[in-house]
Formats: sequence, structure tokens, C-alpha cells
Amino acid sequence: MDEQKKLKLLVVDDEDGIVDFTKKIYARKGFITFGATDGLAAVEIFQKERPEISLIDIHMPFSPIDGIETLRRIKEIDKEAVCIMVTRITEKDKVELARQYGASAYLLKPLELEELDKVIYETAKMKFS
Repeated sequence: MDEQKKLKLLVVDDEDGIVDFTKKIYARKGFITFGATDGLAAVEIFQKERPEISLIDIHMPFSPIDGIETLRRIKEIDKEAVCIMVTRITEKDKVELARQYGASAYLLKPLELEELDKVIYETAKMKFS
């Protein structure tokens, strides 16, 4: 990634290992990365850092707010925010709700790194080229 065009990526998941792993992978790929293990912290980071892309897990049982509410609050801050939602196949009703709130894309768990790359880079290319 071009040094002058480093994009910020916010990773939101209630599992520390997923946040840390994803941040490390994308930092190596040239992104400036941020992570949060709960929705409230994610909204605070978004407010301060304004990442170009947010990767948000929908199901976060250990967070004060779930991924849908995190998405809603981020979109209140910036209607144009790019939010990629991560979900389990059993959460179709929540996927529809996320669509209504303006999610940019959806990925199914378990995540495949190749698929995640494709969605992040395609989303970034469409939004910022």
C-alpha cells in the first residue's frame, strides 16, 4: 500500500485473539489499524480516529452493545462510513437490519483471509479511488 495513502482499519470483535490477529495482518499490509473488543470502545475510537473501513462482528455477547448497535452509532457519526459486518449464517435477521443501517458488505464466519482481503480491498477501491 502506498505510504501516502495508508488507510485506517478498525477491527471490532469481542474476542481479543481475533482483533489482535486481524490488526497484525493488516498492519503488515500497510494499514493503520485499531482494535476494540466492545462496541462502545469501537464507537469512541471511530469518533477520534475516523477509520476509512470498520470490520464489525455482529454477535458480541460480552460487549455492552452488539455489532448492529455499533454500526448504527458509527453511521450516526458519519453516514458515509464503510462498515463491513461479520456474521454467522444463523443471523440472517440481523444481516437485514445491518443492511437497513447502511452496512457496506457482509462476511460469514469462520473468516477466510483471502475472502476478507478481497472484500476489504474491493470496498476500499470502490470507495476511495
